Amino acid sequence: MIYLGTMRTKSLRSRLASTLVLTPALLLVALCAAACAQGIGGDEEQIRAVLQKYAISVDNVDVSLASEIWSQDPGVTFIHPLGTEHGFKQIADHVYIGIMGGMFSKRELILHDPKVHVYDDAAWSEMTWTFHATRKDGTAITTEGRESQVYHKEHGVWRIVLVHYSGPPLPMPSALNGN
Repeated sequence: MIYLGTMRTKSLRSRLASTLVLTPALLLVALCAAACAQGIGGDEEQIRAVLQKYAISVDNVDVSLASEIWSQDPGVTFIHPLGTEHGFKQIADHVYIGIMGGMFSKRELILHDPKVHVYDDAAWSEMTWTFHATRKDGTAITTEGRESQVYHKEHGVWRIVLVHYSGPPLPMPSALNGN
């Protein structure tokens, strides 16, 4: 009878030891998985915040806000139908002040359903947009287009390093779509 009790005690101790070893290991795995998921989700949320600030900076021709979201690296680029700007100073002077501030008295940039892709310290987004504006002469205009942006994480902060936008796609020529 004592022998059986010892066996039961040893078995109980063995199970308890296994549980004490496995429980922290499983907890560690769960915490790591949650942290990794939060990291990716956190990065995406931060980039979406950059996109929101980008639209606000365009709407208000806010070069100060733009300087917070654009990398100050000389290689940053903004490609648009009127040209290509290199470096934040050109982007600020030509896109923000020259085009947005110089051509329009009122602006509203609406970004539609941005898709965000994160890969380590690099990321990109793609979206379509609608731009409502009032020209300096009072004429209201609305344009639509598509845009891609590339980001780099600098000292833990996501910054824009490339914007490329163009108009909406043209209809497929009939020779290419089988007609």
